[in-house]
Amino acid sequence: MKNTLKIIFLGIIGFSALVYFTMPENFNKNFEQNRSLTIESIPKYFDIVGGNPYTKFEEIFKSNEEKFIIVLNHDALAVFKDLYTKTDKNIVLVANISNTPWLIKQIAVNGELEKMYKDSKISLINDSDGIFVRNLGVNDVKQNKYFVFKLKIDGTIEKVSDGYVKEAALTKGFTKEEFEKDMKVILENLK
Repeated sequence: MKNTLKIIFLGIIGFSALVYFTMPENFNKNFEQNRSLTIESIPKYFDIVGGNPYTKFEEIFKSNEEKFIIVLNHDALAVFKDLYTKTDKNIVLVANISNTPWLIKQIAVNGELEKMYKDSKISLINDSDGIFVRNLGVNDVKQNKYFVFKLKIDGTIEKVSDGYVKEAALTKGFTKEEFEKDMKVILENLK
């Protein structure tokens, strides 16, 4: 019995240490807020959740085409999964999971994103390394925050707005009224 408890205790310590040591650094501290964003700010290689892993940059970000880029932190992922039912705007979603420890991403997050967005008609980019958020200057990683950018026809990107969804929406869920309230605000930002 003592040996079993020792093994369990050491396993918990080992797992905790592995999670702690694979936790990413906060790389957004020194972002230059005044630099201009263009289509060149968008990474050329990325992973599409549930889609073709070999999707080319040009398939998602076509030249001379306006598009909204919405960066979603943790809780916003739950609310935005049904955005495709409310609008036909040209949108790409970016899942900002860069602050999640590597082990947790591999065990749970990637599979959960695929399940959550399997029916969505809007492309979801898995930003597990934080390249998108770093290049777009997103430096607020509050769990219930999202950021809306607009890629214009001339190739410039401007930040349209940011906002919050219900806190703990991913873990505790949300009511239809809370969803409709959040959607109303989100859709106003997509005009």
